[in-house]
Amino acid sequence: MSFGENVVYYRKELKITQEELAEKLCVSRQTVSRWENDSFFPDMDTLIKLCDLFECDMDTLVRGQAEKKISLNSNNDVNFTINEYDKHMNKFSLFISFGVALIILGVSLLLLINAFISELVGIIVLLSLITVSVTLFIIGGISHDGFMREHPNIEPYPDGANRGFMKKFPFYIASATILIFIGVISIIIMNFNEGYAPAGFSVEAWELFSVSLFLFLISIAVFLYVYSGMQHSKYNIKEYNEECIKEGYNTEHISEEVRKSIRLEDTISGIIMMVATISFLLMGFIGNLWHPAWVVFPVGGILCGIASIIIKQIFNK
Repeated sequence: MSFGENVVYYRKELKITQEELAEKLCVSRQTVSRWENDSFFPDMDTLIKLCDLFECDMDTLVRGQAEKKISLNSNNDVNFTINEYDKHMNKFSLFISFGVALIILGVSLLLLINAFISELVGIIVLLSLITVSVTLFIIGGISHDGFMREHPNIEPYPDGANRGFMKKFPFYIASATILIFIGVISIIIMNFNEGYAPAGFSVEAWELFSVSLFLFLISIAVFLYVYSGMQHSKYNIKEYNEECIKEGYNTEHISEEVRKSIRLEDTISGIIMMVATISFLLMGFIGNLWHPAWVVFPVGGILCGIASIIIKQIFNK
């Protein structure tokens, strides 16, 4: 591209006319026209002003390919954003996965320590791990929220970018499932003879030890499930962009129907989880059923997912 063609291209990128460009540089419209026709060349001071206005280097303006330069910069910006998104989602996945796994691991250690040391020490360890988990959730959540605010719309990954992960994904799921089966089989075998305990174990300690081992394996399986699931979702850029819309960080082109579905989904999910929390507290304080009561939370999560699917189907129609 010639100097004149570059001026035309940059001017159109700024969406200004020859008259507006002339006013900015304190020259006549005819002078700008002569530049663009390559019949006249500006002095050095004017060239510097043009470079500042067009945000380009002089070499590109005078004898470069302005269109290719801008296209290359745009691609670099997209790649940089994708790289940022990838690093952020990897870190976010680890924070949430470890947070969930540590809670289950804490219950496992509570039972193990209760069997061989004391219940008080076990409770301290459990509360410590819960504190770490909550910290991970808070840090991860704040970080993710901040990232969505700064990047409310991400361009899709290049084709085939998830190929490497998709080869590992079945391994993650299979490994987690195998661990659960091993845990179930182990607890059945260890408690096959009711009232039996090997030398050095009381019956109660042996039962607690078997359940502790089962929960330890479950904590690893849950980590694999959560981490692989979040990594799988990472490549669904559409889902991320929809989440940004739902959180109100990207409100462009949102129809009123979508807004209604989002409000309804949030309201129903909030009610479900509030009922789950109240049920958990009532079962714990009134019936002292803290151990089985935790089931209400995964059940609540499943109900939220079902409600979300139904609402989306209704509003899509």
